Amino acid sequence: MNHLGIDLSKAYFDATYQDAKGQQEHGQFENKPSGFAALQKWLKSLGAGTVHACMEATNIYWEALADYLYEQGHAVSVVNPAQIKGFGMSQMQRNKTDKVDSRVIVAFCAALAPPRWQPPSALERKLRRRVRHRQALVKSQTQHKNRLADCQDEFVRQSLQTILATLQREIQRVDAEIIALIQGDPDLKQKKAWLKSIIGFGDQTVHLLLAEMYDLANYANAHAAAADAGVHPAHYQSGRTIYKKSRMCKVGKATVRGALYLPALTAMRHNPLIIQFVQRLQDKGKSTMVIIGAVMRKLIHLAYGVLKNRSPFDPNWHNQHA
Repeated sequence: MNHLGIDLSKAYFDATYQDAKGQQEHGQFENKPSGFAALQKWLKSLGAGTVHACMEATNIYWEALADYLYEQGHAVSVVNPAQIKGFGMSQMQRNKTDKVDSRVIVAFCAALAPPRWQPPSALERKLRRRVRHRQALVKSQTQHKNRLADCQDEFVRQSLQTILATLQREIQRVDAEIIALIQGDPDLKQKKAWLKSIIGFGDQTVHLLLAEMYDLANYANAHAAAADAGVHPAHYQSGRTIYKKSRMCKVGKATVRGALYLPALTAMRHNPLIIQFVQRLQDKGKSTMVIIGAVMRKLIHLAYGVLKNRSPFDPNWHNQHA
């Protein structure tokens, strides 16, 4: 199969086309609809036909191009940038330019055949936009609250209070819109109910999972889901003498990882299954932060499980099947 490696930035993207014989061609295009059309025309001029395109999940710059290529019938893979970096290092790649990066990506695609990306539905996109907008509003609210706490000027304080009142109203309005979207779709409504059955998950966590991990049930397994969320453990050992403490890998969806911290603390107090899990880790002498990380990972496993099995969480399942 022919392959296409794409290195994206906000304004442009570099593309390296590689045919079945390993011959390569390079092009640069604008990261907008006219540039997408120019890319497709360029591929046709090369006699490329259908290609397997690969790109990094860089910010949101990749989304529109991935959609376009998918709609044109191409196979698309969207991979974690750390995978590309690691592959480039394994190839002894010393230079770093956009053109070189696109060559590394096409080589990665041809050598490893990464999983193909499935785009979210129109409704899932709408939900994701609203959830991300809410996150931005909450971030702005926190910044203004911090400024207010340190402000001594009465005029500025009144201005900040006005802004905070407006932000609070907008957050409530966005919340209502998110709930209406989910309640209006039977599939999303059911998925929310299954996720909410996991003791520790509240509305905001569930909304974020539905938006950012819309394809959670389609992962190969629960470990793959945890790895994508960046809550998989990373171990370091060399020979017989060099050991480092295991830590959370943090290579994955940072927003999902950040959203699991407070639910993990809640689950550690109220979820019977998690309480037993924590006790076992404490008996092994694990530190508090290691335990919290393990609980975050366990919660992703449970979320994957309820969506994969299309059934609510049962805290006594393990006891019944022991």
